Amino acid sequence: MTAQFGFASPWMLALLPLALLPLAPRSRDTLLFSHVAWLPRDRMGHAASIALRVLAVATMLLIVIGLADPRETEKAVTHVARGAEIMVLMDRSSSMDAFVPPKSVYAAGAMAGGESKNASAREVLTRFIDKRGSDRVGFMMFGTSPLLVLPLTRDKEAIRSAVASTGIGRGMPDTRLDRGLLAAIGQFERRDYNGNRVIILVSDGGAHIDAPMRSRIAAGLARERITVYFIYLRSSANSTDLNAITPADESSEEVELHRYFQSLKTPYRLYQTDDSSAMSAAMAEIDAQQNFPVSYVERVPERSRSTSFFAMALAGCALLFALRFALLRSWS
Repeated sequence: MTAQFGFASPWMLALLPLALLPLAPRSRDTLLFSHVAWLPRDRMGHAASIALRVLAVATMLLIVIGLADPRETEKAVTHVARGAEIMVLMDRSSSMDAFVPPKSVYAAGAMAGGESKNASAREVLTRFIDKRGSDRVGFMMFGTSPLLVLPLTRDKEAIRSAVASTGIGRGMPDTRLDRGLLAAIGQFERRDYNGNRVIILVSDGGAHIDAPMRSRIAAGLARERITVYFIYLRSSANSTDLNAITPADESSEEVELHRYFQSLKTPYRLYQTDDSSAMSAAMAEIDAQQNFPVSYVERVPERSRSTSFFAMALAGCALLFALRFALLRSWS
């Protein structure tokens, strides 16, 4: 995009006529000689005199323009890269604070010395974000109600801080996934579609979603063309296995949620994980899948260019002083 310029103090441009002062003839620049006809033609001196005046005019012009504070106005620059727009929707219910048992041991409840599901997910998500290049990532938690931690952004430091914030305090007592999904979908509304849109749902369980909310969620996902990835964190061997659903599991909330996602017309993928290694593998697969061209607009803020004009004016002043010392001031 072509840069556009303006002035912060345009009234200073009224001083521009002062730049013509060096062109005015001055009697003190005249040297007396008894017979001018005897002097040889001084072409070099004449050229130096013209150059000196032109340089003086240019220097004064630069000073006046610098005082007017020229600025490159704010502009929008379109970039094309590879990535996606990703909204991470993380369960922040109290069950996420429970510890993950070692892979070889499955038992319900917490295990001393282990790592909480929240901490494990936080670590894996941070590594995933560090690997991604040009994604626009947002972060939202849900429990009793959704909590937007960070809207979609490319600021990686802000994204890392948002993920780290899930380690503060205790989890919420309830899980309202339906509200969380609607809030996550809302982050894509009224935005230009510039590339793949993804919601990564990270949770250790399911949730019952009533018919009206199901319709609203399905309509929102279809309207905004969003892909859903469900990272299901199993807590123990007693947790529902969504990869091998038995008739006894059909009544569980996890299966209900999984079946609902499968019924959607929009893309959906389940990743069932038993530990941080499995979650890392799931995120690596998502990383490989969501690597399509994406265009985004970067807003470049207004920038002052007065320093450049003052620097050129300073160089002009230095050159003027050098030329003035080289001029002949008297015949003696």
